[in-house]
Amino acid sequence: MERRTIPASDALALIEREESHFWDHKSAQSKGTVVQKIAAGLANSDGGEFIVGVEDRGKQSVGLDRWQGYSSIEDATIVLEALARDIEPPVPYSIEYLVIQGRERQGLACLVSIRKSESVHYTADKKVYVRRGAATHSITGQAVTDLSLAKGARTYEDQLLADYDKEDLAVEDELAFFLRSYSPSTPPDIFIRKQRLIDRDSGAAKVSAGILYAESPPAVVPKRCAVKVARYNTKEKEPRREHLAATPDTIEGPARVVIDETIAAVTDLIESVSVLQPSGEMAPVKYPPEVLKEIIVNAVIHRDYNISDDILVYVFDNRVEVRSPGSLPGSMTLHNLLQDRFSRNPTIVRLLNKYPDPPNKDIGEGLRTVVAKMAEARLQSPIFTIEGNYFVVELGHTPLARPHEIVMEYLENHDEITNSTGRSLTGISSENSMKDVFYALRKAGKIEMVPGKRGNKSAWRKVQVQVQPADPEGDANDLLEPKPSTAGSGITAQQVEPPKRAVRAAPKRLKERRSATGPARNQPCSCGSGYKYKRCCGQIVV
Repeated sequence: MERRTIPASDALALIEREESHFWDHKSAQSKGTVVQKIAAGLANSDGGEFIVGVEDRGKQSVGLDRWQGYSSIEDATIVLEALARDIEPPVPYSIEYLVIQGRERQGLACLVSIRKSESVHYTADKKVYVRRGAATHSITGQAVTDLSLAKGARTYEDQLLADYDKEDLAVEDELAFFLRSYSPSTPPDIFIRKQRLIDRDSGAAKVSAGILYAESPPAVVPKRCAVKVARYNTKEKEPRREHLAATPDTIEGPARVVIDETIAAVTDLIESVSVLQPSGEMAPVKYPPEVLKEIIVNAVIHRDYNISDDILVYVFDNRVEVRSPGSLPGSMTLHNLLQDRFSRNPTIVRLLNKYPDPPNKDIGEGLRTVVAKMAEARLQSPIFTIEGNYFVVELGHTPLARPHEIVMEYLENHDEITNSTGRSLTGISSENSMKDVFYALRKAGKIEMVPGKRGNKSAWRKVQVQVQPADPEGDANDLLEPKPSTAGSGITAQQVEPPKRAVRAAPKRLKERRSATGPARNQPCSCGSGYKYKRCCGQIVV
């Protein structure tokens, strides 16, 4: 336990910090049960910090006036008792007593750091809490069982590095960059000790420290842990080397830098791909910026660093694939992926969130944000799969609309559409599946085949409506039945019955198919479509 005097600027930064998955503040008037609840919730989740001695924002409490701490360390005993005595088992914590320079009369506040634990922690009333976003929630039943099973997994980020120690870590530029905005102001050696980034006995740094702050993590972490970005000029599921547009880029550096540079590189590659739009125009592919960011951040912070492989980002003509080493961690499955959360690397996740503009700001919302933003952009939902020991996210370029709607939208501005064009627009890979779309539209009376085009040149067009021109000198009622001629017939015009009112009958559609049987049904259709009669006009009702 340490007592430290901090400048008013650091105190104000703590007061104004927004509550989040990793941070909370409580009044010095809070009871021990409140402290238990938040401490257990953080330990059962990803760890974090909270300060006791800061009031909620209100009319009477603003700015530094919100700092209303304890008169002495003895008065703060309630916090220690809640952490070490009332929670079973006790949570792993460290505590620091802070006083504002020049405002000592406002008392001292308790800054408590909680580490993620391998145990499930219960409060004195035998309840289990977890942290979700900026709130602490109680869980029961199967959720407690799942948490217990997930807690047993050791994380590779806590392994010690053989050739990277506290002296190397303390002078890293990225750590200095991070600490310039860290509050309260803390020297590098104290920060890495308090955050458990080193082994206290040997001084060896942990994998998480190398991933977060080393200038070149692959040089100190004995595993491949970079990101490779490649562009393939193909739509095939299994691309070949000849499809590579150029040599893949390898991106290395501290986690924050890797995320920023990967997002920039992938965005440039995507915008170089033009795809056919339902309007008929070629336009660059555009995803909502939040989508690419969340997918790449998720891959970097949740990958399994024990697997010696890089994160792979492939940009195809019709999709983007992000492959993250490691299957889903803990109790996570493809079924609960958007509801639950579990961090394989809680230290990396927690400390990355402490940057001024953290890439993982909305903890637990990443993949839900991806799904929501793709829907807002009218694009198909991402596909999540597990292939071998990799978690794969696929983002398609396909519009979020039924293939039938896309075809009809295209024909609003174009005379005809081919099977190949239809597949490019709809994302359908099978020629036969695309034909089924055309057949359904033909059955609905929306489209018809273009006469004279056969085989792979076959095309479809909107149904042509035949309209007879009106006779400018005749009556509108005489359009369908011309007046009989009386020339040379010996019949006077007065003897000819006046024409009956023409009634244009709607074409009658029968449900019976033509009764063509035998070999004729397997012969090429006479309409020139290139299909068998039974698959073409043999299905047309008359």
